[in-house]
Amino acid sequence: MKLHPIMATGIRAFCSHLIVDPKETDTAYFMSICGYQAAVKGIIANFLESYGISIELEGGEYYLMRADLGYKVQLKKLPSARAHAMLYPILTLPDTVEEEQNRFFIFTDKTPEREELFFRHLDERVDTPLHPSWTDWLWWLFENQDGWLTRLETLVGSYQGFAFRFHPKQLQDLISKAFKNKVPEILDCMKWKGDDHHGKRNFA
Repeated sequence: MKLHPIMATGIRAFCSHLIVDPKETDTAYFMSICGYQAAVKGIIANFLESYGISIELEGGEYYLMRADLGYKVQLKKLPSARAHAMLYPILTLPDTVEEEQNRFFIFTDKTPEREELFFRHLDERVDTPLHPSWTDWLWWLFENQDGWLTRLETLVGSYQGFAFRFHPKQLQDLISKAFKNKVPEILDCMKWKGDDHHGKRNFA
């Protein structure tokens, strides 16, 4: 794991993961920082207070600012007065529907996990009953709607980030349309999976 110096007002620590907005690369959504506890806390405080921090990467120096949303900070104390902190939007956490119904984030370094997290967040945020077997189709649907799925840019580390912002009523209409058009990915969950009597239940 490669570490990159990250600084704020004379304070210095190291960054192991950094994900930013793909269009506004000075807007950071996900950071993992390690170093002396006081330095880690100081950098996070500067970031959250919108004073700005900087990071040294190959090809130059980036100045980072927070997005206009709430962040969650997880800090773990390590031996020798050191600490590790992770910072990400509150909307990354489950059960954050009250914050914003139509917006959420996922961050992961495991590709299969991203679809699971996506479905879990979406299922919490819509009134339309969703079936887990629709996950791949729903992901495809979001990718093909303007602005519904944004792949964030990873500057440091192996994590991937995704930002979602959708229209619940429009999503409901698209699902209804899929039923009407008999889209296989949607209708497949309604098929009988048993093998008795050519797919018919045996109540005898």
